[in-house]
Amino acid sequence: MSNGKVLIFGQTFNNRHGGGITLTNLFRGWPKDKIAVTDTGHMMHDIITDVCDTYYQLGSDEFKWLFPFNFLQKKYRSGLQSFTDAGKGFRSVERTKSGIRYSLVNRVFYPVMQWLGLFYCVSRIEISSRFREWLSDFKPDLLYAQVSTRESVLFITELIDYLNIPATIHFMDDWPSTIGRNGLFGNFWNRKIDRELRILLDKVDLHLSISDAMSVEYRRRYMKDFIAFHNPIDTGFWLPFKKEDFTIREDNVKILCSGRIGHNGISESLIEVASAIEKMNKDRDRIRFHIQTATRDKAIIERLGKFSCVVFNPFADYEQLPGIFSGADILLLANDFNRKSIKYLRYSMPTKASEYMFSGTPVLVYTSDQTAVAGFFRENKCGYCVSTQSEDEIIKAISFLLENEEYRRQISRNAVHIAQERFDASMVRNKFQSLLFNLKKTNNNVYG
Repeated sequence: MSNGKVLIFGQTFNNRHGGGITLTNLFRGWPKDKIAVTDTGHMMHDIITDVCDTYYQLGSDEFKWLFPFNFLQKKYRSGLQSFTDAGKGFRSVERTKSGIRYSLVNRVFYPVMQWLGLFYCVSRIEISSRFREWLSDFKPDLLYAQVSTRESVLFITELIDYLNIPATIHFMDDWPSTIGRNGLFGNFWNRKIDRELRILLDKVDLHLSISDAMSVEYRRRYMKDFIAFHNPIDTGFWLPFKKEDFTIREDNVKILCSGRIGHNGISESLIEVASAIEKMNKDRDRIRFHIQTATRDKAIIERLGKFSCVVFNPFADYEQLPGIFSGADILLLANDFNRKSIKYLRYSMPTKASEYMFSGTPVLVYTSDQTAVAGFFRENKCGYCVSTQSEDEIIKAISFLLENEEYRRQISRNAVHIAQERFDASMVRNKFQSLLFNLKKTNNNVYG
C-alpha cells in the first residue's frame, strides 16, 4: 500500500504539545496530499500545516450532546477547515476561548458529570452525511487513531466498520486503567468501556504503544502484540546544540522543566521541587527553577509563582528548544506520586524525554519507580533518578549533581548515545511508516 492515503483521528499536528510533536515527527515525509486529520473542534488549535493541511472538523453535524447538555457546549462548524498564518505555526480561524466559560466547563461541569456517571453517555460522535461525502472524496486507504474517551472508542469502531480499511491504534498514556473509575457507577463504566475497547482492539490491524513497558503490559492485559513508538528526533536539528560545557556558575544555577504542567499528574511534583530549591536558596539565592510551558492552567501557575526561585520563561517556538535545553544546567522530568497519577502515567514516555536526552544536559528524574520513565533512565544510566517522594531527597540529588561534574558528563554521554540508538528520526520514522505502508486487508473497502 505504498504512498496510500492515511486518515488520522485523535491528534492534530502541532509543535506545542507532546502528542502533536510526536505525530509530526512520525509522519513527516509522508506525501502531504495523502494525509488528512479529522477530529472534534476542541482539538482544532495550535495546528501546523507543514506535514498536513487537510483537516475535517467533526462539528455539530457529528459531535452530539443530549438535551439539555447541548446548550452548555460550544457549537463548531462541520467540514474542512481554513487556516490563517500565525507566525511559524497555523491555527484554526474558529478557535476562541472564554476564560469564565472554559473554567466552568472544565473545572465544574465535566467533573460533576463524571462523578454522577453521566459523562460517558451524554455525548457521541456520528458519521454524518457531510462526513461521508468528504470520506468519499478523500478515499483513505489507512486509518490511524489515538483514542482516550468512550465516545472516541465507539466512533473509531464504527468508522473502521464503515471504511473497511486497515486500521492502527496508538496509545500515549494508560488512560484505560483510570477512565470511569471515579464517582457513582464507576465500576460499571470501567467494565463497560473496557469491553468496548477490547471490541475495538479486535478490529484493529496494528497495535502501537508509547513504550516497551506499555507493550509488555498491554500484551498481558489485552492479549495483543504492541509495538512501541516514542517521539523520534531529527539528529541534524538537535545535535548541533548538544551541551559541551558542563561548567556551572555557582551563583546562577539553572534547572529547567519543559512541557505540560498542572494536569494528568504533573503538578504536586513541581511544587515539591520548587519548595526544595527554595530551601537550598535559604542562605544564598543561587538556583533558579525555570518553567518552559504553554500551559494556561491558572491554578498551578499561581501556586508555582509563590516561590521566589521560579522563573516562567516566555513562549518559545519549537526551533528554539534545543538551545534552551542545552543552556540549562539540569533538566527536570517529574511526575506526581499519587495513585491516580502513577496509574495514568505508569507506562508513558514523555515526548520531552528523547529531546532532553539529545540536548546532552544532565536529566534529573523525579517520579515513582513504578513508572516506565524511571526504569528507562535508571537501566540505561542516562539520568539521576529520585523515586522517593521527599524534598530532602530532591535536595540531595540536586546537590550531588552540582558537585559532581564527571558524573554529569557521564550521564550526558549515555543519554546522547542511547537517544541516537533508539530515537533517531530517520530510523524510527522509516520503521513506523513502513509498517503502515505494508498493512494489507484482503476484503475490499467501502469505495470498491
